[in-house]
Amino acid sequence: MNAKRLRTALVTAAAGLAAVTVAPPAAQAQQNCVVSGSLVVPVPWSQQLLAPDRVWPLSTGAGQRVAVVSTGAADNPQLTGRLAERATFAPPDTGQSSGSPDCLGTGTGVSGIIAALPTTVVGFHGMAPGAQILSAKVVGDQYPSGREPRESVAPQTLANGINWAVDRNATIITVPTVTYEDSPALRGAVQRALSRNIVVVAAVGERAPNEPGGLVPYPAAYDGVIGVGSLAENGLVADDSRAQAVDLVAPGANVVTTYPNSGLGAVAGTEYAAAYVAGTVALVRSYRPQLSNQDIAKRLYATAAPAPEGTGSASYGYGVVNPYQAVSDDVVAGNPVALPPLTPVTVDPEVAARQAAENRSDEWALGLAAGGFALVVLVTAIVVFGPLGRRRGWRNGLAPVPQDRFEDERPEPPVELFSDRPKRS
Repeated sequence: MNAKRLRTALVTAAAGLAAVTVAPPAAQAQQNCVVSGSLVVPVPWSQQLLAPDRVWPLSTGAGQRVAVVSTGAADNPQLTGRLAERATFAPPDTGQSSGSPDCLGTGTGVSGIIAALPTTVVGFHGMAPGAQILSAKVVGDQYPSGREPRESVAPQTLANGINWAVDRNATIITVPTVTYEDSPALRGAVQRALSRNIVVVAAVGERAPNEPGGLVPYPAAYDGVIGVGSLAENGLVADDSRAQAVDLVAPGANVVTTYPNSGLGAVAGTEYAAAYVAGTVALVRSYRPQLSNQDIAKRLYATAAPAPEGTGSASYGYGVVNPYQAVSDDVVAGNPVALPPLTPVTVDPEVAARQAAENRSDEWALGLAAGGFALVVLVTAIVVFGPLGRRRGWRNGLAPVPQDRFEDERPEPPVELFSDRPKRS
């Protein structure tokens, strides 16, 4: 089965919200290659949370070349025209190779979250459908054996993929694949990318049971790289998301994305969370091309939705990535500066007593002034209205309010003139 926990989500048709399954073709050579997914109709929870389509009137990521340094990228109908270039840097596979451009499916899934085209058939689409994908394959049919922890690669292999992306004019480099070894080659490749004003986004990886202590995820731990952790559907960080080198979190548990060849399916891992952040960066770069990679990182941190543990926690970093605000909000330039500690002011007792006496004097003066004003008003009223009241006998000078009088709703005919005189015989 897929070593990156990719699993097919074959959803049966039901009441307009189910999925119509597509018959998967057989794996090309090895039975562990991911097969096609299904036609999942509902809108994924991750898209409901981030709502990237709200940003599309401003930016679709057009003009951005997003490199994905992962397991390769296979064709998928929703990636038609999105895969600009592909290159392989993975070490040779042991045994017979499948020949698949992406046997494990991770790179295809990450590419779909970043740039999959919207359709009228399914609810899923990419964050930035106007962006182009550069696929650097650094993992073959399976992850290298004998490495701890599993599902990690040699730093030199990652460095080769990153350097290729720099040479191919990438504007954003996403590194879903993790290594736990620092090396001059990898550090140099990351610094080269940052010096070219490229935004580098990297997954922090997942904790494994009984793994060695003190593991540090690279390249997420390097300065200038945006490290991304995984968020679950309940709004909390995923249980296995590594709490190291985390700058932002994004949906990464039970999210839907593209599968190799065709269809969609459920996936999980920090690599897919990194894809949501990379897609957000593509939206921002397309709308604000004048910003540097450092400015874009600061913008993402400043506009992130606060996480339960507050800003700067080991698990959440600055919080949940927020595509709409990252693109549209105005962010003040510069770095935040901590305020100096508050120093209480000590007041001399004599000065405090004198101030209190002055405050009491002011209160008395104000009260006397108000009383004097009221007395003047009263005397004026007596002098002006007193004679008028005596002349009227202190009666109300207003006309009485007219009162309604009862009248017969059906009056009798009027009395005739001279009707009271006797009639002549």
